[in-house]
Amino acid sequence: VVMETGVDGIVISNTTIKRDFGWEHPNLHEKGGLSGRPVKGMSTRVISDFYRLTDGKVPIVGVGGIESGKDAFDKIAAGASAVQLYTGLIYRGPRMVPEIKAELALILAEKGYKNVAEAVGEAHRKT
Repeated sequence: VVMETGVDGIVISNTTIKRDFGWEHPNLHEKGGLSGRPVKGMSTRVISDFYRLTDGKVPIVGVGGIESGKDAFDKIAAGASAVQLYTGLIYRGPRMVPEIKAELALILAEKGYKNVAEAVGEAHRKT
């Protein structure tokens, strides 16, 4: 549908109502969407699936559980062209932005990338 309708991009995926994560927490059974660290892996898998299903032709904004440069890089490698921060900002505040940027820049440099665009979809490339 996204390809047929010419959508310019898509945001994947900030919250879930899923609760069967295999671990317990006192707030796990509250109603409403769950965001942040608990959705990180699920979000990255959905980004990867969407990237694969669209052959990387639709820009993705990766969201969900990004608290570090490595988390941001994982979303980018899965296929995100950009990332969005939210829950982490609530808990850590705006100081996390330069920390994430610095760590992400280091990871990109270590992998030989000049910019984020070069790393988008890395996990899908055949070695």
